[in-house]
Amino acid sequence: MKAIKVSGKVIELCDVPEPTGEGVLVNVKAVGICGSDIHLIDSNMMKVIPGHEISGITPDGQPVAIEPMLSCGECVHCNRGSQPYCESALPNTLGIGIDGGMAEKVLVPQRFLTPLPKSVKVQDAFLIEPLAVAVRSLLRANVNSAKRIIVVGGGTIGLCCVAVAKYFGVDVELLARHNHQIEAGFRLGTQTLRSEPAALVIEAAGTESALATAINLVAKGGTVAIPSTYWDPIELPGMAMGMKEVTLIPSITYGTTKGQRDFVLASKILATTPELPKAVITHRFPLDAALDAFSAARSREMGAIKVALEV
Repeated sequence: MKAIKVSGKVIELCDVPEPTGEGVLVNVKAVGICGSDIHLIDSNMMKVIPGHEISGITPDGQPVAIEPMLSCGECVHCNRGSQPYCESALPNTLGIGIDGGMAEKVLVPQRFLTPLPKSVKVQDAFLIEPLAVAVRSLLRANVNSAKRIIVVGGGTIGLCCVAVAKYFGVDVELLARHNHQIEAGFRLGTQTLRSEPAALVIEAAGTESALATAINLVAKGGTVAIPSTYWDPIELPGMAMGMKEVTLIPSITYGTTKGQRDFVLASKILATTPELPKAVITHRFPLDAALDAFSAARSREMGAIKVALEV
């Protein structure tokens, strides 16, 4: 089968054997390029077939989204619904620790397949993975009790946070760097940023300056949720954070955050937010144009938000 391999920092389309073993051999239909993919490639740390934002069709014809973090399902953390804490999860994450979805087929245990609602196109369903990231972050911060939030960062995670908050009936304001990100936010129902601080702010950009901005925008005694990833150490604005008594709530990936699998809720949100794929997926490439796809994914100034490979 065809698959993307990374040699050093070079992205290549190769012929590789089909995966074998226990699980369901899913025919991949679409896979998103994540910022973490780019970081791992640029850091010469990508040792497997990339791709953890994956959707496809099972051998019996069922369209599915794939939960890539293959937690063990047996440890105390998995039993509590805290799958991100499972020691097996990260080493067995598709596209991170084991071969992922930038291939014609991927082998997945049955319990990590989420059947798609009928209204969701399989070519869009890879968005369920970043949506699940947003679900966990916002539920940990009790977004369902909020009336208004500010999202800092207009990339895929930030816009998915907008969609999740809107699903819960929350007013959302977006602070983003690029005009096309702001326009995407408006398509999803964001409002113009006001001068009043918000009790809940989401830092979805993953930079030191974005975190400082989020702390500046949050109300006294408020909360900053952090679904983003910091790859390097950062400095906290200690005085501002301390004077406001800000609560920071970082999160990672997804699990069973409020009694329901985050992936299942994310699939429902995608089904009820038909504008999300239109607003977020800016580029689609075939698998054999992966080099062009990664180049586009690096070009925020050129209008990229989410770039997808289709198989």
